[in-house]
Amino acid sequence: MHLYLITRGIKQDVDRFIKELSSKYLPFKFFKPDGKGGFSNETQECAVQVGVRPVQFWEIAYPEPFRDQMLNTIFSGQVKPTQHKRHNKFLWWIRKILGIDKLGEWNKTAPVIPLFRGAVEFVQVGEKKDRYQDGIEMI
Repeated sequence: MHLYLITRGIKQDVDRFIKELSSKYLPFKFFKPDGKGGFSNETQECAVQVGVRPVQFWEIAYPEPFRDQMLNTIFSGQVKPTQHKRHNKFLWWIRKILGIDKLGEWNKTAPVIPLFRGAVEFVQVGEKKDRYQDGIEMI
């Protein structure tokens, strides 16, 4: 099962709730490995950790000359996204509502800023150019 919900509250209380929820284990029955890279028809009892996976929406602001470097830092080496192709219509609506464009091409050989990425999937939503005032970028 997958439960989707919205939390609202004091940040440290929400963080504690998430931390405690993700530390819980529940009984789970799964197929035993067959020793050949597959699974047998036999099952065994185990415990599985409750998977708490936030779905978060972010805006990341940076100076335009660093576009290629930022996009490489976030999206380079990423495995193909796991969301279903039908989600693309929702991404289209999000872009339309926010008045942003789909990500275009970028220089994939630009430097990458080293940072932890762990087991995090990044879904490309879109981007918007900054406005300029008297030749100065207004981030």
